[in-house]
Amino acid sequence: MPAAGNGLPGVQALFDNAACGLLLTRPDGTILRVNQTFCEWLGYRQDELLGQRRVQDLLTMGGRIFHQTHWAPLLQIQGSIAEVKLDVVHRAGHTVPLILNAVRREHPEGIFHELAVAVALDRHAYERELLNARRHAEELLAKQQQAQGALALAKARLRLALESAHLLVWDVDPATGERRYEDGVARLLGFDAPRAVGERQYADAIDTADREREALAFSQATDPSRPHQVYGCVYRLAGADGVQRTISSSGQGFFDANGKLLQFVGVLQDVTELSRQRAAAEDRALLAEQMVGIVSHDLRNPLSAIQMGAQLLARRELMPNQLRVVGHIATAANRAQRLIEDLLDFTLARVGGGLRLTPAPIDLHQQVSDSVEELALTFPQRQLEHLRIGEGNCAADADRLAQLIGNLVANAMAYGAADRPVRVISSIEARTFAVAVHNCGVPVPPDLLPGLFDPMTRGAEVGSAGRSVGLGLFIVREIARAHQGEVDVTSSERDGTTFTIRFPRGADEAR
Repeated sequence: MPAAGNGLPGVQALFDNAACGLLLTRPDGTILRVNQTFCEWLGYRQDELLGQRRVQDLLTMGGRIFHQTHWAPLLQIQGSIAEVKLDVVHRAGHTVPLILNAVRREHPEGIFHELAVAVALDRHAYERELLNARRHAEELLAKQQQAQGALALAKARLRLALESAHLLVWDVDPATGERRYEDGVARLLGFDAPRAVGERQYADAIDTADREREALAFSQATDPSRPHQVYGCVYRLAGADGVQRTISSSGQGFFDANGKLLQFVGVLQDVTELSRQRAAAEDRALLAEQMVGIVSHDLRNPLSAIQMGAQLLARRELMPNQLRVVGHIATAANRAQRLIEDLLDFTLARVGGGLRLTPAPIDLHQQVSDSVEELALTFPQRQLEHLRIGEGNCAADADRLAQLIGNLVANAMAYGAADRPVRVISSIEARTFAVAVHNCGVPVPPDLLPGLFDPMTRGAEVGSAGRSVGLGLFIVREIARAHQGEVDVTSSERDGTTFTIRFPRGADEAR
């Protein structure tokens, strides 16, 4: 259509090139008129739309459902729809977000729907950003609520744990360096009920003999040059009720990269009763060990007299039954002598600081062979074998080595199978030498292995003849430690039980 005579663009030009899409449709959505702007947005020619397509045909499936359930009924009822955002399918297949406004008008020619359409790309992106931001905010809120719930639960659990362990909390004000105590600490100071406790009040209650030591421990823990220093101190408090309490105080500070104290948290615990019980137990144990040492030492003289008397009687001409009685006396006296030696060694190891040695160069194989020969006389009904591996000398205390072998063989005889041999293996390598004792039979239960070398421990129930006070393996371990050696034990149904003691051979002996 040509331009108007007043110099303005013609109506058709304005319609086709309007800044928005313009459509005229029948009530059923059939497109009767459409401008060029709308066609360009969706990639169609006008003749492909006019009379060929309905507005709802250009919508996505969701848009078609909306058109049927909302669009058409609303136009029928209220005659217009404003700013409805729908996705329209481009001819190439992608979607274009549009804002649609529609009016239902009646003309002499009939009823028509007039549509004005605007592209909503920027608005669509903005709305998506808003939705994403809202979703992100909701996720953060949910995480914050979850964290707050977890924190509240952790605080409740911590409080329960503190109360169960009778622990009281204190901390340090990073700004002033002042120590702050929870109100329950007042009970440690002898008060009947919780109350505020200041740093000076608490410090004055610390026993004067402990103040300097406690202050030094705290000073070191808050020293920026040692940021990982852990504070720990046990001291005495003089209570307002006249009772002195022993307190265990511990804590740790946390510092930033510049060494500035960020936080310091500690706990207090009343260990008065625990300290008293520990001291009493230590006193009883020390007294018991000293008494064992004294008694066993004093028994050696009369026992020696019994052994000497049995030896003198055995040299005389005796009747068979008399000789058998003398033999029983000698056997019992020898067993009592071994028990006394074990008790003395136990006392020396626990009270005296360890066994004393007199190491010297020895022929290991010959030493073990001599011990095996003597033990064969002690166990005449059992088979005892000796296996040698390697050659050379080594340094050890010969008497202690014989004692170690005797204890291991006695243990193997007591717990091993009676119809299978007990084997003693002596071996020499370049830097080490070892003594091992092997027996067949019921293996050591796995739950007993960790404490097998502890005093007063037995591997299993055996007859009274095989019983001991349970110090044999403890003495074996102490002899090994005194030689700077190691003890190892393996036990299984198939391979039997083997105790192996490995010692450093020494550079001089290895040559």
